[in-house]
Amino acid sequence: MLRRLAIVALAVVGAGCSAPSAERASLDRVEVERGVDGPVLVVDQRLQFSRTMLRALTQGIPLRLDYRLHGCGASSRWEHRAALEMSFASVRRVYELRDGSGEVRRFARRSALLAALDRVRIPLDDVPAACAGQVSVALDPDALPAPLRLPAWLESDEWRMQSESRSWLAPAR
Repeated sequence: MLRRLAIVALAVVGAGCSAPSAERASLDRVEVERGVDGPVLVVDQRLQFSRTMLRALTQGIPLRLDYRLHGCGASSRWEHRAALEMSFASVRRVYELRDGSGEVRRFARRSALLAALDRVRIPLDDVPAACAGQVSVALDPDALPAPLRLPAWLESDEWRMQSESRSWLAPAR
């Protein structure tokens, strides 16, 4: 009986963490542009980090933003995930932003790091021609260090940041 109650309680907490939190994350503009190496999804976004998130970042705990992309028509389906990881290197006293390719951008101030997140460029290497789609962004609590994962699930209001999905049109070829 206690085990069932614990499972139900975790399911309720987990369901709360997966709901969009538009007050903290919104995608204002999503557009495909031609880049040097192919199409690039440009995402203008507004992210509002909680005090708990910012404190964790300043104390050296990395935070990861997970971008989920999917799209195309009825005959084909395309899915892609991209991530950005923010961290603070205390020895060098710099904030770092890593993308999926391994590129690292460094910032002297946390405000500069957060300002760099206002516009994100995601390569669309694998997108079929004339493919429209949707994108959403969320803070990934599973990327936190193990000792913080349970508190992040239990204090979901402090750790939840998830946008609504936003559509983009197929790029002109």
